[in-house]
Amino acid sequence: MILAHDLNHGLLGSSSPLIKSWAFLCQNMQMSYRHFPASEFTRMPWKNAGGVTHEIFRFPDSDGEWQWRVSIAEVASDGAFSLFPGSMRSLTLLSGEGMRLDFVDRSVELMPPYSSAIFSGDEILSAHLLDGPTTDFNAIWQADKFNIHVERRAMHGSIWCIAEHKTSWLVYFLSGHGRIKSDADSPEIQTGDALWLQPNDSEQRLILEAAGEALWLKIIELYP
Repeated sequence: MILAHDLNHGLLGSSSPLIKSWAFLCQNMQMSYRHFPASEFTRMPWKNAGGVTHEIFRFPDSDGEWQWRVSIAEVASDGAFSLFPGSMRSLTLLSGEGMRLDFVDRSVELMPPYSSAIFSGDEILSAHLLDGPTTDFNAIWQADKFNIHVERRAMHGSIWCIAEHKTSWLVYFLSGHGRIKSDADSPEIQTGDALWLQPNDSEQRLILEAAGEALWLKIIELYP
């Protein structure tokens, strides 16, 4: 999906609150969605008791090896990050007073509101909480199969979505609410919920009516 605004004004991705609505354009594709209520995320306590992961979704949605995954982490104490060889990671601070990521060769501070960092899953690092627990949004993807761009955007009004080849979007609602206007049976999407907008053979378009802020993840499939 491509923003009509970008065709004349450059790159996608302004987080300005002045953005009112977007029209996503492409040719000869279809669009559908999946709703992930926050109450249905998979809760996975950490083995070291230092936090809890709430998995939103993994692709493929099966018991085998996943190629990308999105989740929320509640971090209660300092500790080392798990390694994910061959993967890339994006981390966005959702709540709390911040954390410092200590790599072998550098340190990065994530501060409110919504600071983020992108790094390799091969890197050795640990997290140091600056002033109490934090909550973070995490995206991990296999770098040889997908590329994921994470951006924070304001939403107000109708967002027209039409599919783009080998591209889907994961939308995590930071605030506000929304619904799929083009679907009479759409559930109400609340703060903390997620949507996956994906190419499909059943729908020609999708209209998201929303107000608030969200993380928009553009998920691009790399292999044929």
